[in-house]
Amino acid sequence: MSNDGSLTAIDYPQPFDAITVELCKSARRYVAILSPALDHAAFDNPELVSALSELARESRQTEVRILIADSRPLVTRGHRLMHLARRIPTAVRLRKLPEHPQWKGETLVIRDRDALLHKPADQGERAFYHPEDRARAEQALELFDELWRYSEEDPDLRTLTV
Repeated sequence: MSNDGSLTAIDYPQPFDAITVELCKSARRYVAILSPALDHAAFDNPELVSALSELARESRQTEVRILIADSRPLVTRGHRLMHLARRIPTAVRLRKLPEHPQWKGETLVIRDRDALLHKPADQGERAFYHPEDRARAEQALELFDELWRYSEEDPDLRTLTV
């Protein structure tokens, strides 16, 4: 655990996508992803799905939560994380939050309350990686939890059963 404010500026969507995969592979219990549209370039890859699937199946105490603003791109184009959430909905939960005054449109990936990947909405292709920053990760998780409380299940994201 480090409180030295260690920070690495990175580019989005690459290597943001690779760091997201590494965070998810190293997670022991918890991953939270906040993204306006769950960009395909950063989040729609088989390595990420594999890492999250493995985490979700590890034990009943593990949790993967994904929060988005707009489900249309996922539904119309398809998305590996949407399909994962449909396959194991008790362990991988995908919800929608169209608007909230505390959400400025940033993208967050939080691992186990100790690591944070953050892309501010106003930074273009610039993101920031806080690999061992429990204080920032917990602050981001507080925001995520608040937004999660106001989110809702989106019927468009569910599997249609006939």
